[in-house]
Amino acid sequence: FQRVHDVSASEAGMVLGLSSAIGGWAGVTLGGVMADALRNRTVRAKMYVGVLSTVLSLPLVVGLVYTENLILAYTFNFLFSLTSPMWIGPAASTVNDLVMPRMRAVASAFYILMVTFIGLALGPYTIGQLSDSIASSGVPASEALRQGMLWGCLVYVAAFVLLALALRTIGTDEASRLSRAKALGEATG
Repeated sequence: FQRVHDVSASEAGMVLGLSSAIGGWAGVTLGGVMADALRNRTVRAKMYVGVLSTVLSLPLVVGLVYTENLILAYTFNFLFSLTSPMWIGPAASTVNDLVMPRMRAVASAFYILMVTFIGLALGPYTIGQLSDSIASSGVPASEALRQGMLWGCLVYVAAFVLLALALRTIGTDEASRLSRAKALGEATG
């Protein structure tokens, strides 16, 4: 926003911070509510919410990085903040659905650790490295950042593919949890 739209750091921080906080809270909540409502219809509900999150978020982030209109950019940012975290609750719940109750704390801790390291730590770092690499070839900083962010969107393609693959087996994986545990010598009763 500072590079492309010439917005001050204080304005960008306030508007983006508030819209990300409100949109993020609403998106996580909406994703959980949707997954719970759909769960009555299909065991794949949580995966469908993840797929929906990727399908809705990708065009919004592309619109965000390409628009020259500041108000539209703020709108895209809010909508992206709303749709991009919809997968978080259903994903965490799925981790718990696939393991025995005694393993849930460790599985959840590992899940949070991986999301934090890969998404929150490596994500911005990688986009910054991509942007710097592109800028070093003579591309202006604002365009380099735009291109770096767009290359980062490949993560959405990977997420979509992995979720589509998970859709194929999630029902049997959840249903076979106890039999898998018994086969490994776990006490299940």
